[in-house]
Amino acid sequence: MSRLGLWADADAISRMPYRDSPYWHPIRVSRHIGIHRPDGRVCNWTARVMTKDKRYIQRCLGPALELGKGILPVQRAMALAFDWFDALEAEDKVDEAAPRGRTQSVSFCPLGPVYTVGHALSDYAAWSKLARSSGGHYNNIVLINRHIASDLLFVPLEDFGSRHMRSIATRIIERPPKYGFQAERPPTTLDQLSPDELRRRKRTFNSVVSILRVAFQMAWEGGHIPTERPWRSLKRVAVNHSPRLTFLNREECRRLLDHCTPALKLLVLAALYSGCRVGELAKLRVQDVAHQVYGLWIAPYKRSPSHFVFLPDEGMAFFLDCCEGKMPGDLVLRSDKGKPWARQHGNLFRRAVAEAGLPKSFVFHGLRHTYASDLIRHGVPLEVVARQFGHSGSDTVSKTYGHLAEQFREDIIRRRFSPLEPAQQANVQSRSAELERLWQSVQTVDWRSYGELPRSAHGPAKSNQRTPRDVAEVFGPDEAL
Repeated sequence: MSRLGLWADADAISRMPYRDSPYWHPIRVSRHIGIHRPDGRVCNWTARVMTKDKRYIQRCLGPALELGKGILPVQRAMALAFDWFDALEAEDKVDEAAPRGRTQSVSFCPLGPVYTVGHALSDYAAWSKLARSSGGHYNNIVLINRHIASDLLFVPLEDFGSRHMRSIATRIIERPPKYGFQAERPPTTLDQLSPDELRRRKRTFNSVVSILRVAFQMAWEGGHIPTERPWRSLKRVAVNHSPRLTFLNREECRRLLDHCTPALKLLVLAALYSGCRVGELAKLRVQDVAHQVYGLWIAPYKRSPSHFVFLPDEGMAFFLDCCEGKMPGDLVLRSDKGKPWARQHGNLFRRAVAEAGLPKSFVFHGLRHTYASDLIRHGVPLEVVARQFGHSGSDTVSKTYGHLAEQFREDIIRRRFSPLEPAQQANVQSRSAELERLWQSVQTVDWRSYGELPRSAHGPAKSNQRTPRDVAEVFGPDEAL
């Protein structure tokens, strides 16, 4: 059992051996909370922090056991510790706080008899670590620690309501996204957000709501709260769907390939021929190529079951070339250093995108969008694309990939509309030069921006979600209508 587990109740604390130095638990790098129990007369919560000159200073927070002077609840001790840390940081007296390595758990000590929001999220995180992929679990922990890890964690779960959801929504609006080791950016207001930034903030809010719903439902099913109200009251906000236009045409694909390293070029071609994720391609072995079908066998990945991906002749020839001289159990694709592909493709791909003059936002997963969009533009049914991706139905493909860039949509309508009225066909012939000039006049340099509608043309998103008014107002007046 962990040290925090031993601190979960007074009996466990009373059995701790006496010693002159406190028992410490790290909260963050250079930030600790602990219990100081030198003898039978003293047992106090204490905190310590490292100063800029690399020495620790300590502060007594209050009694951890009832020894005639009262007792300080653990939630209050944690709150006092963070208040002290914040005060010292405001005076610029202490070393910079930093997470301990990669985020592994919720930033909360699940102590005390009252079952709080923090308790529910800690239990959820323990379940998520077992039930979800490592990447999915990590993303959940990051969302919790960035957008919920505050005083909200100490709120008794029974008392959680719409005012707390409003606090989370406000926090998401005001805090710009933070990527990797990027420094924290200044707070933003609703008026400063572009339509796309607001849409992303809404999606982040909905992701947080999804996490809270599962955590609160698990708490109710586990008997920690007597009512379903906390999780049934959680409502998402409506979000206008934004079609994905992050795909390339064939000329752009060739430019990208020209700027790839030899191994990255093979990885990119594999994605363009199959539509597979980089993780699926990294695990692909020689024995999976032309295994029972004219294509690839893809092992289970994320939430997708194993499935077959059929290949065009060009793609089949490519994969057979990649398998030449290899044993059945060998990986089909390796990095330039001969190692399995993991995450080292990221920087290489970003550099190739920049050198090819492609949009900076284009990432490797955009090759999957490119594959799907190319098939759909050439008349392949959505159900077939969904099967290629290993999806159980076409809903996800229809919503995510079932779009066309406006120039392609325009081209299809012009070419596929069957003749209707002879007089108008003659009119087309007489106006052919005028129509050609008109068509040329509305074309744009960047085909992705062709036919873009202003935000006002979309109107508010429609949804059957009954989002509380005070929460919806955080995202703008239109949301509260």
